[in-house]
Amino acid sequence: MHRALLMVAAFCAVAHSTVAFTVIPALSLPALSNQRAISPTLREFRLALGGDEGSNTVTMSRRKVMQNGVAAIGGIAIGMSSSADAEELASGNYKLVDIFRECKDLGVVRFLSVNPYGAVLEALGKLDYALVPFEIPMGKSKGQYVRIAGPNAEEHLVANFECSINLDNAATLAFDKLNGPTGELYSMRIMNADGEKILSILLNYDIDGNDGKPGKYYPGAVDKWLSLRSTYADINGDVDLRA
Repeated sequence: MHRALLMVAAFCAVAHSTVAFTVIPALSLPALSNQRAISPTLREFRLALGGDEGSNTVTMSRRKVMQNGVAAIGGIAIGMSSSADAEELASGNYKLVDIFRECKDLGVVRFLSVNPYGAVLEALGKLDYALVPFEIPMGKSKGQYVRIAGPNAEEHLVANFECSINLDNAATLAFDKLNGPTGELYSMRIMNADGEKILSILLNYDIDGNDGKPGKYYPGAVDKWLSLRSTYADINGDVDLRA
């Protein structure tokens, strides 16, 4: 019997593409209120898996942990995805997931996240990737998540793009049209209940289809974005994800 809990390494991958903006305007992106997650203690793991609270000895095997559907990534306990989780997403309980499923025709999009401690992460991906549910059952990061997972890279058994979103924190999806230096920009911004931005997803220029120049989007992408806004958003372009 192993005496340590299973720890799963977190993989980070950057979407590989030659398609990119050549000019990105300075967007107004206030800092996110992102707090350090509390790592679960061994005692919390034992209790979560039905262990004895009074025992100071961990006698849980790796197989036992996996059978109970619990793992840890970066020190955070997570519940492994199951058919029940998939049904939760498929049942229409999360409007954001329903909208994502209608975004398959947007082509390559740009994911933009701002860390309040001084980092901005940008990656190119698609919204026709697989939607994989999982849950973090404890700590400040707890909630039902959906992972947007691209195909595995041929040389490694890891997706070449992954982005995970806490659906329980997502309160508003804002469809915003902005004026950029090379034309209009089309953004979908996921915000929490306090109006702080969790993630921005922007239509990306079709550089390859425009002789290497910005300003032109993938065929049908803008029309689809406008259709989604008309279907789901209010007059201000906001979608109440909790309605």
